[in-house]
Amino acid sequence: MSTYNTTYDLTSLMTDFQTCAKAAGFCTVKFGKPDHINFDHNICYDLLNIDYPSSYIAEGIKEVYTFELVLARPLNRGSKEGIQKFDNYAVTAMAALELKLWNMLSCLALGISGGGGCKAHIPKHKIQIYRDKGTYNDNLITLKVKFDAIANIAVTVDPCSNGGGGEGCDSPCAEYFGACGCTDPLAINYDPNAGVDDGTCCYGEGEQPCVENDGSVFPPAFPDDQTSNPELDID
Repeated sequence: MSTYNTTYDLTSLMTDFQTCAKAAGFCTVKFGKPDHINFDHNICYDLLNIDYPSSYIAEGIKEVYTFELVLARPLNRGSKEGIQKFDNYAVTAMAALELKLWNMLSCLALGISGGGGCKAHIPKHKIQIYRDKGTYNDNLITLKVKFDAIANIAVTVDPCSNGGGGEGCDSPCAEYFGACGCTDPLAINYDPNAGVDDGTCCYGEGEQPCVENDGSVFPPAFPDDQTSNPELDID
């Protein structure tokens, strides 16, 4: 059984993005270039801005989307200090925003996997986080985040399968699509020559986490202290 859902496309991904942003506690979600967003008005705790994604085709069957996000939390008023003191609220706010980020990404990976246990759809080792204050205005603490989402199969019908009139992995078409095998670079049995995922990827000795459903609920319910937005009075 294939690890990747052939019907999961950009529309499905963005729908799950919105669901997971809400589950993680973001109360303002915007879609578009950050430069085109007015960061001076109508931002509550906390803002998530999703830039338009780019994508590339990996190994002939998977489409990998690259996202850049801006997470922002407003202070009640701007600081005139310029460089922040070490005990400033900014550090605490950055940590709180990062917790929400991980909640959202774990939710999104769960949605992409169809509710199963495979989390390789968002490679953790490639996630980049940049922290700043005053990027868009003096009143905002921001995290800029970049990550990849392995979201769908680029060909929804494999002409080498029986459904396409071919003979599956033994068909001459396999020379074009690649052999059958594990196509996930994060798996211990990854086959760089494979172009058709046959569901055999393993991530540990005797382990096969990419199950159809492991009983997880989508979207997950995160504890209140990981999603609630504080009402702060910053002096």
